[in-house]
This record gives sequence, structure tokens and C-alpha cells, in this order.
Amino acid sequence: MDGQHTRTLGNIGEDLAAAWLADHGFSIVARNVRTPYGELDIIASREGHVHVVEVKTRRTVAYGSPLEAIDRRKQEHLRRSTISALSSGIPGLTRHARSVHIDAISILMSDGTVPVIEFIEDILI
Repeated sequence: MDGQHTRTLGNIGEDLAAAWLADHGFSIVARNVRTPYGELDIIASREGHVHVVEVKTRRTVAYGSPLEAIDRRKQEHLRRSTISALSSGIPGLTRHARSVHIDAISILMSDGTVPVIEFIEDILI
């Protein structure tokens, strides 16, 4: 799969994830937030809680489930990026969050089928 195709699939997955979150009571605060440690896919809020959501989209499970790509190295990236983003301030996000969660959304998009979306809260080990 070439880089452009992968980016397109990733963008489609992020759009589906944002729609899923909105349908489940989350407010999307920001998308593709860049930090010195990398990018955060989606920052959302719900009931005073901040949710940083990593989105993983795949067409097949031939190389494992989408969530298997969130290894310890990726988790450390998410931890550092979240701290950096929150400390520098994110427009639209209040400073008095009840808690911060680092979550994941897995999207499996097999050709001709409805995407399978799985949301997992608090993924850090």
C-alpha cells in the first residue's frame, strides 16, 4: 500500500471516528494536533472529561488488528504528546477537566462491508 493510499484510508478512518464519537455524546475539540512528540488524532470532551483518541484504521487483519499497532512505543508517544498538548493549551478546551483519558478507536473497513468500529477507553498500560 503506498503512502497516499494509506493517508487517504487514515483520513477516512478519522472522519468515521469523529462521527462515531459525536454520535456517542462527545464534542470534538480538535483534530490532528501537532506536538513536539508527534500528532494526536482527535481530542474530544464529554461530561467534563478530556479524551485523547488514537485512531487506527485497517482494511484487513492480515497484519493484526488495528489496535495491535498501539505498542509500548506508541503509548509513550501518546503520553508525551498529550502532556505537551494540554500544557500548551488547546483552543476550545477548558483547563478544568475532571480527568484525561487516552483512548483508541479501531476501524476495520473491509471492501463492501459496513466498517466495524471499536472504542476502547484508557488504553495506556
